[in-house]
Amino acid sequence: MNLTEVLKLECCSTSLKSKDKLGVLEELVKLAKRNEVLAKVKEKEVLAGLLQREGQGSTGFGHGIAIPHCQISGIQDFVVALGVSHKGVDYGAIDHKKVKIFVVIVGPLESRSGHLQLLATVSRILKEPELEYNLLQQETRIGLLDEFLRHCPESQKVTKKGKDKLILLIVRDPEIMDEISEVFIEYGVEEATILDTSSMKGILSNVPLFLGFFDFTGDRDVFGKLIIVKLPREYIHALVQGLEDAFGDLDNYTGLSMIALDIFYSKGL
Repeated sequence: MNLTEVLKLECCSTSLKSKDKLGVLEELVKLAKRNEVLAKVKEKEVLAGLLQREGQGSTGFGHGIAIPHCQISGIQDFVVALGVSHKGVDYGAIDHKKVKIFVVIVGPLESRSGHLQLLATVSRILKEPELEYNLLQQETRIGLLDEFLRHCPESQKVTKKGKDKLILLIVRDPEIMDEISEVFIEYGVEEATILDTSSMKGILSNVPLFLGFFDFTGDRDVFGKLIIVKLPREYIHALVQGLEDAFGDLDNYTGLSMIALDIFYSKGL
């Protein structure tokens, strides 16, 4: 089982808020549901599976770490979510200490061997010296994901997986730039180029032939911003998820649109 393929960036969080076991499991289920594998599965079904497993004994195995896991019917692949609680959660761990690192595994009911294999891989990674400390130091989802997968047996595949994509964000409402910046910071996007833009209507407004055809009163489409950023292909879906958390479905939102392009050639930093 390749952990690098089932743990998605959008299913990582550096800021779990819940203080008790039920609350953090509900929060982790919402995190896992970001994976499209669980798109048709209800949150309560996943939560019920996790609670049933907890009823057999706490998955908090000590040292501030827990691996809640379950198997459910109706899915074809595994889902893994990774969350950090800096204050810790009273989870009923076997050493009675608060849990700060959570890795959730949700697997197909029909794949017992795969589930056990994935559980063993995660457990082995979490036993790495200083890993808990290093995970708690991460401030972005990308940093958290990279630090965790760095210890994965397939870690060499992560750096080779796919090519970078050129992302164009067309911002028609400059007032949302602060919110976009917050999403970028949350997901660890630190390098981007931002250009001022004007629409074709803005250019035509200066041509005498077209005077009177355009009324720009209150029109936010005349001037805007273009954000250009290069991202690994596997991070694109996570960025879209973050933007839609902030603005709703981009297909129904007029203030922002996004295009991802293949990079034919790239050289230089």
